[in-house]
Amino acid sequence: MNWSVYNDSLVRRGEILLDFSILDAWDGEVERMNAGRRGRPFVYPDSLIRLLASMRRLLFHLPYRQLEGFTRGLSRYVDGLRAPDYTTLDRRVNRLNLSIDDALISSDEPVYIALDSTGIGVHKSGDWIRRGSMLGRDT
Repeated sequence: MNWSVYNDSLVRRGEILLDFSILDAWDGEVERMNAGRRGRPFVYPDSLIRLLASMRRLLFHLPYRQLEGFTRGLSRYVDGLRAPDYTTLDRRVNRLNLSIDDALISSDEPVYIALDSTGIGVHKSGDWIRRGSMLGRDT
């Protein structure tokens, strides 16, 4: 067994790559969500709630209070990121229809979570690369 390669694969399992371009679309998404809405307006876009819910479920298995703490800590390093409180997270996550394939969760293959302002995509190893190649993107 090549221990160096094996060790590197174990280290890569802990890599988390986040694209914070979601923050560029934050105000526009919240404005669209609040259009025609009665009552208290939304402050956090659904795309952020989906990202945090996916991180909570797939990566860290955090209770909502700890997810709030994680997001607060992250907001110190990411300009424009405002952390929702745990009650908001709980309510909003439970309102969204989030279905992440259980096969991805229990898979031994790497799982890639891609997020942009249009939503979240979850793919097994290679799916993301094949899909990008089919769309004519260099990956």
